[in-house]
Amino acid sequence: MLPKISQRISQDPSAMDELLALSNNEQVISFAAGYPAKELFPKEQLEKAFVHRSHNSDLNLYQYASVDGYAPLRKKIAELVSRTGVSDIDENNLFLTQGAQQGISLLADLFLDIGDGVVVEGPSYIGALQAFESRKPTFYEMQMQSDGPDLDQLEKIVSSHPVKLVYTIPTFQNPTGVCMSVAKRKRIVKLAQKYNFLIIEDDPYRDLRYRGQDLPTIKSFDQTGNVVLLGSFSKILSPALRVGWMVAEPQFLQLVNGLRSATDFQPSNVVLQMIDQYLEENDLEEHINQIREVYGQRNEVMQSTLAQYLPQDCSFSKPDGGFFIWVTLPQNMSAKSLLTDNSPVTFIESSQLYETSHQANQMRLNFTGVSEQQIKTGCKLLAKQIKNIRLALTA
Repeated sequence: MLPKISQRISQDPSAMDELLALSNNEQVISFAAGYPAKELFPKEQLEKAFVHRSHNSDLNLYQYASVDGYAPLRKKIAELVSRTGVSDIDENNLFLTQGAQQGISLLADLFLDIGDGVVVEGPSYIGALQAFESRKPTFYEMQMQSDGPDLDQLEKIVSSHPVKLVYTIPTFQNPTGVCMSVAKRKRIVKLAQKYNFLIIEDDPYRDLRYRGQDLPTIKSFDQTGNVVLLGSFSKILSPALRVGWMVAEPQFLQLVNGLRSATDFQPSNVVLQMIDQYLEENDLEEHINQIREVYGQRNEVMQSTLAQYLPQDCSFSKPDGGFFIWVTLPQNMSAKSLLTDNSPVTFIESSQLYETSHQANQMRLNFTGVSEQQIKTGCKLLAKQIKNIRLALTA
């Protein structure tokens, strides 16, 4: 018989496993997972880069390497990050992770004791919520508005309760698609300095803007080290590479380095060098522009189809970038009621994305991992389902 597992570990089914199950059912149209379009992966270029680097490297390519990650790649990423407004950055400010998800988990481990305060957006990214939940913190929720999270609500929370971490996705937020305004980006930094909390700025969608002007990162306004910026290649190259990064001051990253040494020890040196070679041989911006063109069109198709077929008492976000559209149903309707065994369309219902309020009448739709025809068909079917349930509720 096994000993009793830790009280920190939930024995409930993983929400991420449920999400993947919804997404991998080939019998339905799935708007559930945040999948990029697999046909846009630069497969040939990545394979060529791997062969090139392998043939032109000695055996140290396959040896243990730096805990921080391959230094030349960190330097290249630092140059990319500097274009977001972050000044005085070099490879010493970069720490490479197994996707941005590992960055969230490392920061949770570094700061959270049981009961410590964490503020999250309502709704928020389910993977981050799970990472924090396993540390058993005290959660507080700041509701999303059209220009980002409600910072008046945040200030009331942090002025009344001890809070260590504030987690935000400021650019094309997962799941709402909302972009935080520049004014709010500046204000949240001032709040972090005043009330002594760390902002985790999760920014995987920043390069995927289809309309409008790029905004500076929250980190670009940070003068005191109260912001850690997370980024990833998952949405712009391939999620299977599992390569993300953390941007912070070198002294801070030394703490993360020590923590990482006790877990997976280091990222894959082979994968990091393959990406480094890819960046030397290819124009990343050209590749991103190709992605933007396809995703921008799919975004428009989903918005126009929803506008045409959704009932008038429903609404949806109109993001200028990212992966997702957020649909709001009438207050008395649960989105989960649409997810039956016979549902022709799958999505992520909202109650599991609100950590404390568990609001149930909303859903997240992904438009990047499906074709335009699937978007049109799926949105029509979804609208029909909603209309049928509304009729049943009013009967």
